[in-house]
Amino acid sequence: MDRIPEVRTLRSKIKQLTQDEGPQQWSEALCKEWMQSAPEQASILYIDGHVRVYNEQQTKLPRHHVARQKLCLRATTDYWVNAMDGQPFMVINKAVDPGMIKVIENDILPQLEKRLPTFVNAEELKSDPLLHRFTLVCDRESYSPPFFKRMKAQRVACLTYHSMFKFLILRR
Repeated sequence: MDRIPEVRTLRSKIKQLTQDEGPQQWSEALCKEWMQSAPEQASILYIDGHVRVYNEQQTKLPRHHVARQKLCLRATTDYWVNAMDGQPFMVINKAVDPGMIKVIENDILPQLEKRLPTFVNAEELKSDPLLHRFTLVCDRESYSPPFFKRMKAQRVACLTYHSMFKFLILRR
């Protein structure tokens, strides 16, 4: 007969899992395993930001606009990186939101470069100047021609919902 563990056993397991860098290492290992098990899905990644309202009084978080309530409330922002089918690869939480472009450049891209399998080898990248390593699809918050140029220099294709036509012109 199956039994559930006692509460003290669960608490000790949770304590073991959350010590030091345990959750971060586990998340990185899962992300790497998922990306390598389905490399065709990891070549196009969707990035989306979600505001998570904080209702407690223990800390003073900055205020964010919450669209569903049409108010500015204390909240954090989660940036989700998903595969084409919606499978989550990783999430980055920001208490103070610097904006999607800065989060992509400073937090998401360095982690993707460590975790993503290589789709295109170096010789192909040298021979074809329009070839990219992977594609990022983001909402209109990431629309910025200077950002697109910086990503093109790093061989990362970017698509936004704002204006794909402008991106295609910029890419040529």
